[in-house]
Amino acid sequence: MARVVVTGAAGFVGGAIAHALRGRGDDVVALDVARGPGVHAADVSRPGDWEKELVGADLVVHAAAVGMGGVGELPPIRGGRPAGSSRVPAAQMRQVLLGGTATVLDAAARGRVGRVIHLSCVSALGPDLADGVDETAPVGLTGDPRADTLAAAEQAVGAATASGLPATILRLGDAYGPRAGRWTVWPVLLLRAGRFVLLDGGPGGLNRGHTDAGGPAATAAAGSEAAVGEVLHVTGPAPATVAEFVGCYSRMLDLPVPRSVPARMYGALDDATQAVGRLRGRVESRRQTSGEPEPAPGGRPGPGGAADRAGVPAVGAAEHPDATGPSTGAVALGLVRGIGSRLAAGVDPRQRMDLGPLAVADVTRTGRLAGDRITAVTGWQPRVDLADGMSRTEAWLRDRGLLGVNEPSRTR
Repeated sequence: MARVVVTGAAGFVGGAIAHALRGRGDDVVALDVARGPGVHAADVSRPGDWEKELVGADLVVHAAAVGMGGVGELPPIRGGRPAGSSRVPAAQMRQVLLGGTATVLDAAARGRVGRVIHLSCVSALGPDLADGVDETAPVGLTGDPRADTLAAAEQAVGAATASGLPATILRLGDAYGPRAGRWTVWPVLLLRAGRFVLLDGGPGGLNRGHTDAGGPAATAAAGSEAAVGEVLHVTGPAPATVAEFVGCYSRMLDLPVPRSVPARMYGALDDATQAVGRLRGRVESRRQTSGEPEPAPGGRPGPGGAADRAGVPAVGAAEHPDATGPSTGAVALGLVRGIGSRLAAGVDPRQRMDLGPLAVADVTRTGRLAGDRITAVTGWQPRVDLADGMSRTEAWLRDRGLLGVNEPSRTR
């Protein structure tokens, strides 16, 4: 019987792996910052008493992560739909995905752990995925915080392996199934609300993998000496388009296929909405720190306001030192209020369109992962096809009441 430590064991992937390892008779120590049945509370992004659990362990499966779209990252559900955003701050992703990985690797090395399996994600390769990309493809800076943090964590594992720690990276595809928020719970809730859309008809390819594949893949990699130092892709046995994938949820819900909108239009609206949010935050922060009074309705400063005083530099004052006019903050606030009032009035064309935590790149990429190497190295091969995976997923969704009565206000 092997002694195994699983970090992130309260998550949808880590939990599935811990369950699979217990099923084969291993003595599993489950760690997670979130409490749960059989889970020891531990924040592995910081040194602590949890490190003692790794001493002498035969295997450590490092699955602790944020920003991967688990159910725990869902905002409150009101009226059958998510209320709020699921976006995880970049700083938090760096702390958990990168800082946590470095801390676990250091503790594993000091504790003389027999093997380390590090779980990564296809997102480490960036938003633009080349077709047929294999494990030899380099990872690096792409400008996307999630992708760059995942890539940096993989590089930390590679450096630890070069220093003598026996580790393997399992790069998972688009994980769906029980407790998967990003590719399961979110689409189902948004379909029920009539808000999920297909971009350009949904031809994008998914490198999907059911959560049940994580455990067998991890145990296969842990039992293979040839897997040490390797990056191995874990996907399903056959590709599927976004339209095919989402169509399975539509059939479960007895709903029509979601409507299609142009990807460029949705992407532009998404960028604009985020930009307005960021700008609003900056303007409000500036007002709080400078004591600038609240502008009067219509975007005009009240009496004594910053833009009401003479001699305030206008936008572009660096080029025209003698120019006067409204402050940059007032101009920005006017822009925010103008666009914000339209959004609040329901003019935003995206009011009935939502992809949840999925980015445009997630549902429009056409590149497929090459997934043959894990079979060559470990002998494991994926067996959960789309029909089987969706059957298992439907059973879980029904058991949790997530395929219940559709909202009365939903227009078919």
